[in-house]
Amino acid sequence: MEKFLFVLSRGLEDPTRATRALQLAKVAKEKGHEVNVFLVDDAVAYAVMGLADNVKAPTGDSAKPYLDYLIENKVAFFICTPCARTRLYSEEEYIEGAKLSTAAHLIDLATESKVFTF
Repeated sequence: MEKFLFVLSRGLEDPTRATRALQLAKVAKEKGHEVNVFLVDDAVAYAVMGLADNVKAPTGDSAKPYLDYLIENKVAFFICTPCARTRLYSEEEYIEGAKLSTAAHLIDLATESKVFTF
């Protein structure tokens, strides 16, 4: 079993990257790997309940089913604290399993994981 870290920085304006990041995180989890997702910059929107509901890639696949799978399977979502606060998101709005985090924690996760960035 490997550890994978998916770092997403693109938000609702880039549905292709977000959908693909969540899809690959789902595939890694399905294969039995440890998966963490770290949301930075505009991607913190994906930690807010409901904001991913209508995100669809040009290929036709949607972000929501992948996100739902990850939530149901207890994948940890870490949210850049200053990124979320700058956008005025509050912890009451977050998806289950999402936690505020720091750049130092991101680096710690990266040192022990295979990292995918989107």
